[in-house]
Amino acid sequence: MRIRFWGVRGSIPTPPSSYELRDKIFNAITIALDTSLRPRDIPSFINMLPHEVKSFVGGNTPCLEISHGKRILIFDAGTGIRNLGKLFTPTPSKDHLEALENLDHDPKAERAAPEENVQPTLRLDLILTHTHWDHIQGLPFFTPIYSRNTHLNIYGHEIAEKKRYLEIQQSDPRLFPINFDTLPAEIVFHEFPATGLVLEPFTLDSLKLPHPGGSHAFRVRAFDKTVVFATDYEISSDAPDAHRKKDDLKEFITNADVFISDTQYSYRESHSKEGWGHSSALNIVEMAVECGVKRLYLFHHDPGYDDQKLYDILDKASSFARLLYPQSTLSIRLAAEDVIIDLTEE
Repeated sequence: MRIRFWGVRGSIPTPPSSYELRDKIFNAITIALDTSLRPRDIPSFINMLPHEVKSFVGGNTPCLEISHGKRILIFDAGTGIRNLGKLFTPTPSKDHLEALENLDHDPKAERAAPEENVQPTLRLDLILTHTHWDHIQGLPFFTPIYSRNTHLNIYGHEIAEKKRYLEIQQSDPRLFPINFDTLPAEIVFHEFPATGLVLEPFTLDSLKLPHPGGSHAFRVRAFDKTVVFATDYEISSDAPDAHRKKDDLKEFITNADVFISDTQYSYRESHSKEGWGHSSALNIVEMAVECGVKRLYLFHHDPGYDDQKLYDILDKASSFARLLYPQSTLSIRLAAEDVIIDLTEE
């Protein structure tokens, strides 16, 4: 089982600023001054730099890939899904170009009938946690949907409603120039079963989360490994049935090998924004330790936090865990774009 982060930011895309880039360059040069760096050593020097110096956490909104072999599960379609799509169509396909050339056609025109004996060669599964804008805004820029070679299954709870929201996003040329119903790809919507879903080799379960407008967590199991993806939720002590909701989530994440969790706010900010539907790292660390989680990835980063702030949150969360739970083996990490977790090697 392989996990890759394509988008980790919450609420709105946040490209890094030139000031952040300058700070990283400054830090890299500062480290270099302590070495006898020669020009030929520069590539290896860059590789050994800490991630926070040589890379950005990332500004794309949520998109997560979990895969094994040819089976690719995609969770959420934030702007990160655009870069994922490039893996399958590194250059615009003929279908994509034709779609762009025919923007003046009737936007309500019916999808062209598929050619006989032509079977899609690319099959993908997209699972939606919910349809807040930051979790679906990248789908129109996912290049595989412009190819007749693509079969895309879209799963979610109350899928008819989610389908309607996606169609609204692309049903008016004043919002987007290509109508959802005329896309060349074969797109099929599925209600996520209450009893769970099997997409070999993966078994998936879901849990409803407390979030304005609703959201769902998903647990993915394969090869004796368990991954839980829970974004956009807030366990508030003042909310109705708060204890039951927290107990349900604790049961859902118990003994997970990887827990990818919403931790959008700092602990202080979580109090000033109570009811907004997001969590703080310190509260989630406490729950992860109690439930025997092996690795926790902080996710859905606030758009107002630069990398320095995010690594500060990570440091405080790690210190909190060491101080309160000295016997805990929980590993706490920061979800960052292009980070790959390969559970098959463990």
